[in-house]
Amino acid sequence: IFGMDGIRRIFFVCAFCLTLTAAQRYFGQLEENELAHSRFIWDAEGWNCTSKDGDMWPVVGEHQQLRSSDDDDSIWYYTASVEFLGNKVEAYGGTITFTLGHSEYNSLGLGEQEDFDLILESRTANISLGHKKIVPPWVTSSENVVEINEDGGWVDVETSEPASRLSILRTLSSLTALKIRGSYYHGHEYSYIRDVSLTKGPKQDLGWVRNDENIDELCAAIKLNPIACEHYGLHLLKSLQKVNINKMRSDYLSAMRHRREVLGEDELRRGALDEDRPL
Repeated sequence: IFGMDGIRRIFFVCAFCLTLTAAQRYFGQLEENELAHSRFIWDAEGWNCTSKDGDMWPVVGEHQQLRSSDDDDSIWYYTASVEFLGNKVEAYGGTITFTLGHSEYNSLGLGEQEDFDLILESRTANISLGHKKIVPPWVTSSENVVEINEDGGWVDVETSEPASRLSILRTLSSLTALKIRGSYYHGHEYSYIRDVSLTKGPKQDLGWVRNDENIDELCAAIKLNPIACEHYGLHLLKSLQKVNINKMRSDYLSAMRHRREVLGEDELRRGALDEDRPL
């Protein structure tokens, strides 16, 4: 029907479309479920390296790798570009995936250094969450998939307490740092990461966790602990929509003033009674 020329045209159009799709995927087009993806094809793509104390560390990005090295037992991290930061609450229930490898390392006959392999930070919420034992030791390269939820092994970096759903969501809602550890051994080492991806999880009803001070205020006023506040937070927010917060604060302050006045009057009465009491 089309003839040889028509068939050739259709073939070239199909080949072009397939090539374009592959190129878009290869050169930075996000998949439907992805929030961010770095491939380091030509450069570092905005990523950096920092020491455990936050000092800058040398790093090179090219040939689909982000690379760095050390000559001692220093702990340092590959730190994510701005595409991975900000409001990333959609990542709750999703994953962080990355490949980490070593082109060379020397353990000096000692075991692997133990520290957090992955860190999520929110300076806004003053939360830092970490995850250990992700990358297996003594392997040349490993592909790693880490789930972002309260069952995924995340803990508070400061307290080592297991991370709650609330702390993870608040961290993701204002993410200021995503760090992947690059140093694992006591001697010199040359490590790299590649193909880092942050994916979406199932859709959540997250309006109430986004730094809503009213929720914290109400939970404190009715003496709900953090776990209860997390559990009932959504219902509290819906209730707040029917409440005049300024009036509630004004009534609360008035009640506190009245209480202080009553306590003051009681003190005066007790003082007067003490003065009238015979020695």
